[in-house]
Amino acid sequence: MNPKKFLLPIILFLVGMVLITMGAAFKILHWDLCFIDANIFIAIGSVVEVVASIIAIVKLVLIYKK
Repeated sequence: MNPKKFLLPIILFLVGMVLITMGAAFKILHWDLCFIDANIFIAIGSVVEVVASIIAIVKLVLIYKK
């Protein structure tokens, strides 16, 4: 199994974690950027992590199906 096949899901997981962490910091500090507040960061980060999970699962299924 080649670890480079999972590069996209790993990068997406990291981006999702960064967005969720930023959202938590924004929520704790009560910050907002114009129309972007903490809830948007957390929601986008969660969606990105779900997409990364789906991509990783599909790639695993395709690898083990061969």
